[in-house]
Amino acid sequence: MSAPLEQLHDFYQPPPPSWHPQTAGSYVSLSIMVVLLVALIAFFWHRWTRNRYRREALRELPHTDVHHISELLKRTALSAWPRTDVASLTGPAWLAFLNSSAKQTLFDTADAKQLETMAFSDAEPSCENESALRSAASVWIKHHAAMRKEEKHVQA
Repeated sequence: MSAPLEQLHDFYQPPPPSWHPQTAGSYVSLSIMVVLLVALIAFFWHRWTRNRYRREALRELPHTDVHHISELLKRTALSAWPRTDVASLTGPAWLAFLNSSAKQTLFDTADAKQLETMAFSDAEPSCENESALRSAASVWIKHHAAMRKEEKHVQA
């Protein structure tokens, strides 16, 4: 009885499949994925470097005296727009520029209108005024619509 069992052999086990792509379609799809990955990395890197001035301004905002918030906003705007468009703006024109470049109206309140006079005044604003100004400045820095490079070259 044991004789027929001894004549049985194990099943043939093929080698495991190779992880190396073996067809032209594999190479094409792999190269497309690599190109897309490189393009995605380049896009996010470009966006990260393009928004560096925003990160620096947001980092500086909590340490900026209330009287110098307008100056910080002006420096931020000068990083995003040509000097000829921004440098000469003061008073109501400056506030109108800030509102037009934001996705929402941030500087139309009475607190925000004090922004133009605070740079030249020694009077301390109330805590509510200060927090409202800092909040509006933070929102503007994060969400203003910066001018693209192509638009800068067209205007120059």
